[in-house]
Amino acid sequence: MIKATDLVRPLLPFPELLDRENALRKALAEQVQTRTMSLLERNIQIQKLHSQLLEEERSRLSAAPADAGKLAPAVTQWRQSNGESCGRLGGDSGLVIEAFVAGCS
Repeated sequence: MIKATDLVRPLLPFPELLDRENALRKALAEQVQTRTMSLLERNIQIQKLHSQLLEEERSRLSAAPADAGKLAPAVTQWRQSNGESCGRLGGDSGLVIEAFVAGCS
């Protein structure tokens, strides 16, 4: 699902936050696949990072010029289509910045 974020990445105000989340997702996926981490533990780690990234995005946006906080319609739509429940057990995601965090990958 990380490849699916390639379309929205250029539209995000801080795409490096999405990159950080995707890197963690990849690392955790390997651990789940090798059974050195449970899916539940993976979801908890993603939710923690997602919350941190959301806070970092909010902080950056509040310090940026007024027009920097305006998101492209595609980003807003992506965020709305990927709720926070994605990262819960039984779902597969929870990406960065509300799009990251509310967005699933």
